[in-house]
Amino acid sequence: MTEDDLHRLLEMYALTEPHQLEALVRFVRHLSQPQWWHDDRTVLGGSLCSYLILESLAQHIRTYEVRFVPGLLQTPAYAEAVIRLRYTDTAEIDRRVRVRMQRQKEILRGRAPRLWALVDKAALSEAFPGKKVMREQIEFLRQVSWLPSVSLQVPPSGVGGRRGIGNSFSILRQTITKLSDVVYIEHIGDPLFLDTTAASDPYRQAMEELALKAGKPADTMAELDDALASLGKP
Repeated sequence: MTEDDLHRLLEMYALTEPHQLEALVRFVRHLSQPQWWHDDRTVLGGSLCSYLILESLAQHIRTYEVRFVPGLLQTPAYAEAVIRLRYTDTAEIDRRVRVRMQRQKEILRGRAPRLWALVDKAALSEAFPGKKVMREQIEFLRQVSWLPSVSLQVPPSGVGGRRGIGNSFSILRQTITKLSDVVYIEHIGDPLFLDTTAASDPYRQAMEELALKAGKPADTMAELDDALASLGKP
C-alpha cells in the first residue's frame, strides 16, 4: 500500500484529524522498512518480531515482571543469566542478549517513548544471578531512574501474586488513538497478544493497582540504595 492509497482509504472512513493521519502514515512507512532485527528474525520468531514493531512505535510502554527486572532495563550479564534459564545454545543466547540490548538502546535513547516500569521488590532482593551481577544491575537502575523518559516503581514482594497476576506483561499505547492498548503476555510457549479494549482492560487495571501499592517514583532511589546495601560490600 502506498501513502496515497492510505490517504484515500482514511478519507473514505472520514479519518482526517492531522495528528492521527501523521501517526498512521508513520506506522505504515515503518512497516515497509527493513527493521534492525531483520537478521535475527528466524531466532526470535514471528510473535516477538510483531511485538518489536509495536514497541518501536509506542508512545507509552508500561511493563511488569513477576520475578525479574524488566527486560528493557536489564544489563547484558543479567539478561544472559535470565535467557540461560530457558535456552542452552550459546549462539542463540548471544543473539537474544544482543537483541535485548538493542531494544533497550532504541527505547532509552533521546527520542524514546515514555517507559513506566514496575520492578518487583523480590527481583531486587533475591541476588539473582549472583551478587556481582546484581550489584551491576541495581547500579544501572539507579542511572536510568534519572532519565526524564523513565519512571520506576517498586511494588512490595509478592503483591503481584496476591492480585492474581501470574505472568509478566507489557502494555503498549500507540499515538493512534483509534487503536486500543496492546497487552503482550510472555509464556513459555507462544506469547499472547491482547489488542481489544475488553481483553486489555483487566491488565490495565492490574497495572494501576500495582502502581498504587508501590512506592512513588521519587521513593525508588531509596529502594535501590537499600537493595544495594543488602548485597554488602563488593
